[in-house]
Amino acid sequence: MEFVFHLSDYDSPALEDETVRLLTRRLEAHSRRTMPGVWKATDKCNAYAAKGPGREKRRTRYRIYGVILIALGIFALVPGLAEPQTPVLTGAGVFAILSGILNFRLTGERKAPSPPDACRKEAARLLEQRRSIDWSLPENRTELRFDREGMSVHTGEETSAVPYADMTGLFETENLWMLLYGGEQAVLLQRKDLTEGSAEDFSLFIREKLTKRE
Repeated sequence: MEFVFHLSDYDSPALEDETVRLLTRRLEAHSRRTMPGVWKATDKCNAYAAKGPGREKRRTRYRIYGVILIALGIFALVPGLAEPQTPVLTGAGVFAILSGILNFRLTGERKAPSPPDACRKEAARLLEQRRSIDWSLPENRTELRFDREGMSVHTGEETSAVPYADMTGLFETENLWMLLYGGEQAVLLQRKDLTEGSAEDFSLFIREKLTKRE
């Protein structure tokens, strides 16, 4: 089985966000390898927060509290604003309404953390370097071929090879793969550049090679 890529322009606007996501996953994977104990504790805490005992009951209770607090806030705010105005009632009404809204927000799903700035900067640098190359020029035309032995890179008259034993990870998004090899090196592959083989088969093929390597 073989898979062939012919590199082309990295011109899709979606690549900025996807490259950041790939680098964030790469960073997390490295962190998990170097600090497994910390991540084990973190995963347990996250699992408890997401599916812990009584979570649904707490969400229902917070909603009920929210409705009651907003109703009490309106009940106090309306007469507080009427002439003659009563600042104490107005303040109490505003406070109760805000507290009710806060209780509703506590029932929502927590947002995923923002990617680290280092990943954003590295993604911008990587894409800038890729986009500075005119891949249509004969001297820049690059073919990557994956076969039984590993990855071979053909650029102009130069050829280099990377065996599967040197590959350490594969991360993917809707339009990209990031293949890690040789320690800190990585190659960014676009799905549109895959000219031989299917995207699904390529992902399975590389992951199988990585599993055997382990």
